[in-house]
Amino acid sequence: MADPAVTILFEGRPLTCRPGQSVAAALWDHGVKVLSHSPKYGRPRGASCARGHCMGCLMRIDGVPNVRACNTPVREDLRVARQDTGAVYGRPMQAALANTGHLMPVGFYYKWFTKPTIVAKLFMRFIRPLTGVGRLPDETARRAEAAGHDAAPPPRSRDLGRWDTIVVGGGAAGLGAALAAEDRTLLIDDAPRSGGQRREALDLAAAGDGDPLAGLHRLRRLREVLHQRDALLDAAPHVTRAAATTVVGCYQPDMLLLRDGTGLAVARADRIVWAAGALDQLGLFDDHDLPGIIGPRALYRLAGRDGIDLRGRTAVVWGHGPDQWLSAALLHARGARVILALDPTAAPDADALATARRLGWRLLTGVRPLAALGRAGSLAALRWDAGQGGTRDETACELAVICGRGKPVYDGAYQLGADLVLDPLRGGYVPRGAAAGRWDGRTPAGLRLLIAGEAAGATLADLLEEVTA
Repeated sequence: MADPAVTILFEGRPLTCRPGQSVAAALWDHGVKVLSHSPKYGRPRGASCARGHCMGCLMRIDGVPNVRACNTPVREDLRVARQDTGAVYGRPMQAALANTGHLMPVGFYYKWFTKPTIVAKLFMRFIRPLTGVGRLPDETARRAEAAGHDAAPPPRSRDLGRWDTIVVGGGAAGLGAALAAEDRTLLIDDAPRSGGQRREALDLAAAGDGDPLAGLHRLRRLREVLHQRDALLDAAPHVTRAAATTVVGCYQPDMLLLRDGTGLAVARADRIVWAAGALDQLGLFDDHDLPGIIGPRALYRLAGRDGIDLRGRTAVVWGHGPDQWLSAALLHARGARVILALDPTAAPDADALATARRLGWRLLTGVRPLAALGRAGSLAALRWDAGQGGTRDETACELAVICGRGKPVYDGAYQLGADLVLDPLRGGYVPRGAAAGRWDGRTPAGLRLLIAGEAAGATLADLLEEVTA
């Protein structure tokens, strides 16, 4: 029997939501895509990354400001509100600052207006909303927090001990590294089950009407490999899983700080495999930051984990590479009207194109987005550049998925002491001297560190070449 629906209060308005959804996804289903505004220019922001890495979905939840709506599950009577009015104050405030900025030196907001106390309180009440960080927690939230502190002290972090190998990331590269290890191994994954960011998208696409993966042979093979490796891991006595666990920080020489549903934990290892994948990059075109424009990884979370309602909605998938085809297949499986826009570098095979035509996807070829057009603060259409300075007609859409090379997740590897260099051709910061999406060596502190997969600059196409070889 399905769990009963829950009701949240969005700015005083009751909204019925599916249990298990994130707040951001629940608001999306009710047509609310603008969740916040940028502090400086008051530009609309929404669920951009859907995994807690950006600030686009910071909202006031149960009286507490700056809570990420994409990582907060709905529950009965949850109070949700936007914490700024950037669309109203943005342009007037910029004009005012342009004319009075010379009167406000750096640091004025904490050097001035500090005494007397009543002036400080009034100033903070005024300036916090203007900077997009919302009001201070209300009295109800403060009392609840104080009661929690009075009831029991915060739990100390658990010590998970020392491991021979710790693998961070449960995608294709992480699963392969865990299976290749021959000693006590801890596999850390921020998802409830292993398989990486694409596993659920692959499963949903495979179950969609018309079998969207039928002609996408390499994606079908990737799905098979992920399931096979996951099953082998279940039977591997040397591997312990830490599912739904996030790496909060890495400390030299060999310690990881983790967070799961029970709190914080620490773990140490003689060898660490950093296979944390990549983040979305949306490219550069006018107004590319409008709510409704996301990358494939955000789509996999919103349409997979959160199950946003896409039935009958028009979605454009632009770019190149396997993520573009997986995004289109997932959108089709979720009931969206798919427009597949191939950039000039895309080279799909005949079977993939035949699948697109069989499923009725509209095809645009050789185009690049020139500008996004908004309505009521969120995406309404894309305008195309067809090359040689020419433009094509605008394409109306409610969602645009921009697919290209991801940005390697490098923070943990950097904190552990890896020597990284900025390589735009591989998406961002990658290990110096990495070849074929892999770097294996020692940090200056002596830790054995392997950086693998997209975290080392590989693309999904590279990984597919490996698993289908």
